[in-house]
Amino acid sequence: MRSRMTIPKFATLLITLSGALLHSFLALKLAVSWPGVGSLEAETEYDNAWRSDGLRKLYLLLTLYFVGAAFVSLVGLLGAVRGRPTHVKLYRDAASADLLFTLFIALVAGVAGARTSSRATCDAPELAPLLPLIGAVLAPFLPSQLAPDEACERYLSTLGIGAASALLVLGVVRVHFLLAVNTHYAALVAAESYPDAAADGVQRIRLLPLPRGVAPSDIVYAPVHIPPHATAAAETWIRAPDAEAALAGDDAGLLDVSVVRTKREWI
Repeated sequence: MRSRMTIPKFATLLITLSGALLHSFLALKLAVSWPGVGSLEAETEYDNAWRSDGLRKLYLLLTLYFVGAAFVSLVGLLGAVRGRPTHVKLYRDAASADLLFTLFIALVAGVAGARTSSRATCDAPELAPLLPLIGAVLAPFLPSQLAPDEACERYLSTLGIGAASALLVLGVVRVHFLLAVNTHYAALVAAESYPDAAADGVQRIRLLPLPRGVAPSDIVYAPVHIPPHATAAAETWIRAPDAEAALAGDDAGLLDVSVVRTKREWI
């Protein structure tokens, strides 16, 4: 069942399409660089260098992560296009778990970057050939000219905090998109609850909130044209009586309906 285009649906399509393309690209890049992982150990002669099997396991885990994320994003994209709430729910739950994991990694990176012991990594012999390059790259951003080892320490001390800050900002953006995904999922579930609404005589209307100081008994409702995404509107399903029965009654011309269900909308 397809639904009309709304802001939550557009946000769902955008984040699922972006996730599918980005994670597929990263998984492909890791797969292409897989043959070069084995040659890294042969070119490294230090005793404390990473083992080839450990690096391969890390590459394999990252590749599986990106492939799984791309698959889940593709499922969510198909669910948003075809109006399948189960697929959208699967993406919402998986993306929420991934968001919590990302925030945890950001917290760990921030704590690790603030630790003084992490700066001892600059003394590792593997980084000795890279110290001049690190100093040249960071020279324009440092207040004064520093030695390569000092530039490396300054770089490592701020790398964890910078990465954690970037992940936190990205997490805030993802939270807003997940809220839109959840809103679109709720709309799909509500629309699926009454698939035969027209045949059953059930119609969906929206009621705007009452003005302040006005009693509900003093309000006469009349159909007016409002945008479908009216702010703070209440979605109500009603069942109207037969036209012949309404005309035969004493209150002909008045709106006599029975409320089937009411749901608050937050868009």
